Amino acid sequence: MCRIQHTFAALFILLIAVASTGCGQTDDTPALGVVKGKVTLDGKPLDGARVLFQPQAGRPSEAITNEHGDYTLLYLSNHKGALIGQHKVHITTEREGFSDEANDGKTIKGRKEILPAKYHSKSTLTTDVTEGSNTVDFELESGN
Repeated sequence: MCRIQHTFAALFILLIAVASTGCGQTDDTPALGVVKGKVTLDGKPLDGARVLFQPQAGRPSEAITNEHGDYTLLYLSNHKGALIGQHKVHITTEREGFSDEANDGKTIKGRKEILPAKYHSKSTLTTDVTEGSNTVDFELESGN
């Protein structure tokens, strides 16, 4: 009987050790600043625009604007924000059509670019992201 108790005690200790593996480990995500803002085109909210913040080194962050032109950047799918430091910003409205398997294969139509190149492929937009909360609005104009 004593031997069975010792076996159960050893198994219990082993179970606790295995279950606690990984506890106390820190997240490998670098320091991020939360970035929110609004994108307008000729004074009107720009819906469905892709906003990309590209740091000088490291992973970019991106978002899609809603019908009000509002966006919140994501660094990873479960981490809001962008790397601390200077970023080149690209904003585009172009997208390819695709079949959205998550929505019963619903077809999402493609969309042509409506913005001047100075906002995407030849972007002149830059911003600095600081620790904490950042509000970065973009007032775009359709003229060159």
